[in-house]
Amino acid sequence: MQKMEKFTEYQANREKHWDTVARQLDQWKGWGGYYRSRLEKAYRFIIPSGMDILEIGCARGDLLASLEPRHGVGIDLSAEMIERAQLRHPELHCIHADIHEVELQEKFDYIILSDLINDLWDVETVFHKIRSWSKPNTRIILNYYNRVWEWPLALAQKLHLATPTLPQNWLSEDDVKNLLYLGGFEIIREWEEVLSPLPIPILAPLCNRFLVRTWLFRWLAMT
Repeated sequence: MQKMEKFTEYQANREKHWDTVARQLDQWKGWGGYYRSRLEKAYRFIIPSGMDILEIGCARGDLLASLEPRHGVGIDLSAEMIERAQLRHPELHCIHADIHEVELQEKFDYIILSDLINDLWDVETVFHKIRSWSKPNTRIILNYYNRVWEWPLALAQKLHLATPTLPQNWLSEDDVKNLLYLGGFEIIREWEEVLSPLPIPILAPLCNRFLVRTWLFRWLAMT
C-alpha cells in the first residue's frame, strides 16, 4: 500500500509540474530550441516518413510530427501538454495517460522515448509494456541526458535558460542496457549527440557534427 501511495504521489507531482511547464512554453522558449532541432534531425535520419510511430512522453508533439508518420500516436502524463499537442498537430492521435497504466491494442514500426526515462517511476515496467506494442522488426529509439550534464543543466534551470525538471533518476548507459535486456530487447546501435546545446555560429556545427564523434569529446555529449 505504501509503495502505491508513493507512486501516486510521484506521478501527481510530475503531472502538475509538466502542466505548469506546458503553460510556460506558450510564451517562454529558453535555450532548448536548438537542442530539440538537433534531436529532430537525428531522429529523421533514422526514421523514414510514412511509418507507424508511437512517442511516449510526446509533450507538445513537435518531434513526433516532424517525422511525418502515417499513423502517429503520442502519450503524455500532462493533460496540458496533450491539449497543446492536439491543437498544434491535429493529424496526430494524442492520449492523456500514465504510461505505467495505459493499454493499447496496436503495434508500431518505431517507438520513441525522448528525454523521458530519467523521469519514469519504473523504467523496467515501461519497457515490458512497449514490448507488447512491438512487431518483430520494431525499433525502439531513446535518448537521455548524459550524467556529466547534471550540474550544468541544474544551473541553466536556475537561470531560467532550460526547461525545469523535477529530481531525475540519472541512469547510466549500463543501467539502460540492463533494463532493455530485461525488457526483451536487443541493442543494435548507440551513439552520442549534442556537444553544444547553444546555436553558437561556427562552433556549434563543429561540435555537433564532428567533435562529438571523436573519442575524446563524445564522453561530454549531452545526450
